[in-house]
Formats: sequence, structure tokens, C-alpha cells
Amino acid sequence: MPPPGNGLPDFNGVWELPYTPDLERPYGGPLPFTPLGAEKFKTHVGGDDPHGFCQPTGPTRAFHSPFPFELVQSAGMVVVLFETDHNFRRIFTDGRPHPKDLDTTWYGDSTGHYEGNKLIVDTIGISNRSWLDTAGHQHSDQLHVTEVFEKTGPDAFTWTATYEDPVYFVKPWSITLTAKRQKYDIMEMICMDNNQDIPHYITSRPKP
Repeated sequence: MPPPGNGLPDFNGVWELPYTPDLERPYGGPLPFTPLGAEKFKTHVGGDDPHGFCQPTGPTRAFHSPFPFELVQSAGMVVVLFETDHNFRRIFTDGRPHPKDLDTTWYGDSTGHYEGNKLIVDTIGISNRSWLDTAGHQHSDQLHVTEVFEKTGPDAFTWTATYEDPVYFVKPWSITLTAKRQKYDIMEMICMDNNQDIPHYITSRPKP
């Protein structure tokens, strides 16, 4: 795959998406839960948020966190450098398929290809330990995420994420957010196992 500058959209730079703690807002209503998905969401408590224990966000949650991220685009890979927790994610654009003996990991396995001004990314093998957002929407290890990064100008692109998980949702569903270029350099942000923010999380459900 040729590098940017050979007719491909250039996504290099620091970007920020709107902070979106609850994906029901851009979706436009309750997510299309299965009975299990609805029960898991109904009974979750904020104190169980894996990110509250400094665990990784999964492949998409860090994009709509209140922190910027940097895209580093090369001939065969796009690397996402998240300011959140100083983590990174790799998207392979060299034509490789997903491994047949794929292990489940926090960020899964991401492969991508270009179509015009779009980068289309396919991710599978995502551990069920992460949440999709701060509101507590969860998923299984059968989650399949498709992302479309569409360049709309030199300083903006739209990011559309489609979530498909037959365990938690009865049908695929999508959200779209707009990223804006930032005149900013991402900083070091370290999350430790002794996170002091946990007492601020809701750790019990209200009595009916």
C-alpha cells in the first residue's frame, strides 16, 4: 500500500472527537439490545467500569474520550497514539487478513484498506473485558467493529463506527462523529492501579 501523498487521504496529525460518554446520544435512542444485553446494562454499576481500574478502553472508546489522539500513517500501517493512558493501537493496511488463530485482546486485530477519501477498518478478536462507553454499554468477545474514517477537508474527518455483536445486540448499529484537527501535541497521561478516582464512581444501584 503506497504512503499518503500517492492519491490517498492524509490522516496524519493530532485530532479530537466530541466527548461522548453515552453512545445512545449519537445513536438517537436506546441501543438494540438482546435480552442479555438489556439486563447487563440495567444491572451494571459505574464502579465496575474497567477503565476505572486503569484497564484499556478497547479499540473505539478512547476515540470519543475527552482527550485527543494522534494518527501516524505509513505505507502499511496506521498507528493511533491515544493520549488516554498513553496507549496505542495498530491498523494494518498492507493487505494482510485477520489471523486464523486469533487471540482475543483488549484492542483486537484491526485491518484496513482505502477507498477514495476513506480508510475502512475491520476489527475482531476484542476481549469482552472492555466497555463501549462510560455509560456502561458492554459487549461479548464476538464483537465486530467496522470503522470508516472519511476525510471531509484538510482539518476534519468523520468517524463512523458500526458495532455488531449477536450476543448483546439484535442488529448492527452505528454512530458518526466529526473529528477536528488540533494544534496540540499529545501529552503523557499515566493511569496506575492505585487510581484515586474510583471513590467518585457510583458503586451501587439505587433501591427500587
